[in-house]
Amino acid sequence: MRAYPSRESSGKGLSMTLSNGQKAVLHVAKGKLGLDDDTYRDALEAHGGARSASKLSYRGFLEVMKHFEAAGFERKVTSNKSRVTSTPGRASEAMIRKIYASWWALGGSYYEKGQELRALRGFLKKRFRVEHENFLTFEKAGKVIEGIKKIGCRLKAED
Repeated sequence: MRAYPSRESSGKGLSMTLSNGQKAVLHVAKGKLGLDDDTYRDALEAHGGARSASKLSYRGFLEVMKHFEAAGFERKVTSNKSRVTSTPGRASEAMIRKIYASWWALGGSYYEKGQELRALRGFLKKRFRVEHENFLTFEKAGKVIEGIKKIGCRLKAED
């Protein structure tokens, strides 16, 4: 059984209408299970309390999805990360996140607090001749990460 996002944050929570994505999941399940329209609507009514996906409550959606999964439907979960592709030759998003994390880990000892991004971009411009971290090549991004690590080591040795 898969967990679906909860809408219990507001008082009405589970009586909200479904999003278009949730309705789409129901229709995909209908197709994958090979249900005709009458059988699909009977399942909605029996497990969700409504004959139409647009009238289904969130609680009903969860119950219908449990039923469809018990019948053999497997929902494919995609993440936004799998859709994002970096430009060939450019630094990956993970490398840029590593640069940010390493830079912020210096904790203002190498730059003035509140000027983190400005200081990082100045560092990149002066040492690597790149105006912005998004323009780093894969190779330069690796060198930037190593450079920031060395700065961190030097700062620790000074303490």
